Amino acid sequence: MVSTVKVDFAGRVKVFRVDEDPIPHITVPTVKEVVHGWFYGYENRGRRECSSERILVNPYNGCSVECPMCYARGFGGYFDLWNEKRVITVFEGIDEKCAFELDQLYVASCAYLSPVTDPFQRPLENTYGLSEKIAYAFLDRGLPVEFITKRGDNVPLRLLDRMAEHKYRHCFTQFSILSVDDDVRRVFSPGGATVEQQFKAVRRAVDRGLFTVVRMDPILPGITDSERSIRELVERAKKEGVKHVIFSVCDLGWKWRRRTLSVIKHYFPEALKVWREVYVEEGGSQACLSYREEVFRRAREVCDREGLTMSLCMEFKVELGKGGKTYVGLNSVYATSESCEGIDIPMYYRSSLSEAFKPMEGCRGNCLACAKHLNEPVCNEPKLAKASALKLSDYKRFKPRFNYNLLSHGLKARKAVEEVV
Repeated sequence: MVSTVKVDFAGRVKVFRVDEDPIPHITVPTVKEVVHGWFYGYENRGRRECSSERILVNPYNGCSVECPMCYARGFGGYFDLWNEKRVITVFEGIDEKCAFELDQLYVASCAYLSPVTDPFQRPLENTYGLSEKIAYAFLDRGLPVEFITKRGDNVPLRLLDRMAEHKYRHCFTQFSILSVDDDVRRVFSPGGATVEQQFKAVRRAVDRGLFTVVRMDPILPGITDSERSIRELVERAKKEGVKHVIFSVCDLGWKWRRRTLSVIKHYFPEALKVWREVYVEEGGSQACLSYREEVFRRAREVCDREGLTMSLCMEFKVELGKGGKTYVGLNSVYATSESCEGIDIPMYYRSSLSEAFKPMEGCRGNCLACAKHLNEPVCNEPKLAKASALKLSDYKRFKPRFNYNLLSHGLKARKAVEEVV
């Protein structure tokens, strides 16, 4: 018997056939535009903490890692299908459409696989290989690639080798590790790699010369938020060659609150009281500010002692004014790196569509710093300089136009330093 599922798109219902092999999923053709940037821009009341531009690509909607606290459970459409029925959506041909769109651009940024669900999830990536194909679409055009994964054991070595061979050495890797305790991983990332597999994957990337980040993302109140828990993870990350760690505290939105709390009640009942105490802000999903500030202070102290830089992922305090809510990023208080990912990756450009992309001279890639007037932009592109939320149409309008006075000054300064050295 062939099973079908219905997906509601704002009142417009579509029916799909479910393929049970290798796990329940549906395949849909890639119709929408693939190339886009962050979901919020800095001008959206400050609701952006991502330093650099990225081209975000999600070949899968839904994830076999099955973290109960995953914020993607709060999204609609295909994500509802996964959250409610554990059926994942696979976007056929997304690699080809991505390559087609990149071929129309003069200005582009580093690829980001993936902002929502794991790019190397088993077994769908092993069946379709979409994340790997997308990565090659960028690398073949001279563009750098980064990925974030909880399935480090499933990242192809040939992809790591290609990333390490990138001409300008701007590719990097990020591995999410909730705790050094694999019992925590089994509960909160049951379909992910084991802790040891993740750290072995970290070492494989580091040994290839790739800048590598470990993400304790998210921290789980009453479970992994102690100084000891943070210190053990940071010490192990340092041992494996990591120089930068990213932290956040778990969000608890209404669509995944009951699921998450039931898991905690079953496996970590002693922590349930803490969760009920810190998630008290009406209408919000973040833990209360005082709790988060204490955790981030603790994390910074640990990283400072170990000589690692740190930052936070999408952590804000909310201020109320006449214009409504304003979001103030906590990286300004706790981060010890200039860019949230610990590495500066410039924008890329080319003068002709037949050329490979190359780094934009004088650009540090930290558009958020430009938007905050901490850096002076060299790109002469207002939407980049404002750290806006970018669509394909924005990317297609960008042309390689530089602030030549600033660029000349920067290149002269760099040349003078090189001559001294």
